[in-house]
Amino acid sequence: MAKDIRDIRIKLDTALLQALPLGGEVISVVPLGLSNNCETCRIDVRLPGGGMQSFFEKVTLPTYLELMLAHWTAESSLYRFIPGHVPRPVAFGTYESVSSPVHFFLMEFADLVPAPVPNPAAFMAPVIALHRASMAKSPGGQFGFPVRTRFGHLAQDNTWESSWEVWWTKHMTMTVDREREIRGPYSSPEVGPLKDAFLNTVLPRYLRPLETSGRSVAPCLLHTDLWPGNVQYYRPSNANDEMKVAIFDANGLWGHNEAELGIISNPRCGVGQAYVDEYRKHMPASEPAVDADSRAFMYMIRHQICFATLYPGDPSLRDIWVDSMRLLVQTVRDEKPPEKASKGGS
Repeated sequence: MAKDIRDIRIKLDTALLQALPLGGEVISVVPLGLSNNCETCRIDVRLPGGGMQSFFEKVTLPTYLELMLAHWTAESSLYRFIPGHVPRPVAFGTYESVSSPVHFFLMEFADLVPAPVPNPAAFMAPVIALHRASMAKSPGGQFGFPVRTRFGHLAQDNTWESSWEVWWTKHMTMTVDREREIRGPYSSPEVGPLKDAFLNTVLPRYLRPLETSGRSVAPCLLHTDLWPGNVQYYRPSNANDEMKVAIFDANGLWGHNEAELGIISNPRCGVGQAYVDEYRKHMPASEPAVDADSRAFMYMIRHQICFATLYPGDPSLRDIWVDSMRLLVQTVRDEKPPEKASKGGS
């Protein structure tokens, strides 16, 4: 167990000290203020051998136990496959010295460089490595995740399914229903039928071909929240080493690898097509490849709806996903139906 040697009355909790290096001495705790849902800080520890090591802690009240568990499970899952790009998760636990349960998540501290945004090759390298390393390795070959995760404060059910079409359709149904519950009724009578057409026509059009005609989707581990704030350069402990890219704050999901491109395709996130193109240099599109761009657009709509739900006071955010949904619904309706074989033809 480490020892808190700071000259203050309230020391670090015993449960946290037990997770820090044995024989280490805590010399500073620096609040970081990086989250709206929990407290964050950097803990600096002097090691028995004379060196220093820093750790990053998230602390939350009982109502966000699920959030801490989700962070621990997702970050641990990603670290298993790409340890060079994910700060090492150290511990998940509950404070012992307080009457009301306080939960924490501890990981090694990464000295992040928030600017500039990594270029497409650097940004996508850990994503490509994660997808390649985890492809077809989900528990039981299924889609989902062992725990519920959160997009911001929005809870996401990740119940396992054997079909990607089934999983994504259930998820999108929940996503659009939740947006309406939080933001209230639609202002236009067009939106209800548009939503139904998206769920009942667009999703089968682009998802079903992935799992029919002899094709299948191999689940891989996804981060699912790859906006630039969660993909940053970090300074290595050895000043002579080159900076690398770390990804963090994952909302883990075992799913179709192309679903990762949804948030990257979203103009709100500020990266765009060059990053999608970089990914596709290394990860060929699923068959039918002709649908790849439409599938990315379809996955993007999920993130647009989530942003509209997170920020219900901004009326433009609902307009954005409705416009995107209208475009994709019309694209499917305008497709030329397959020609019927002539009588007696092959």
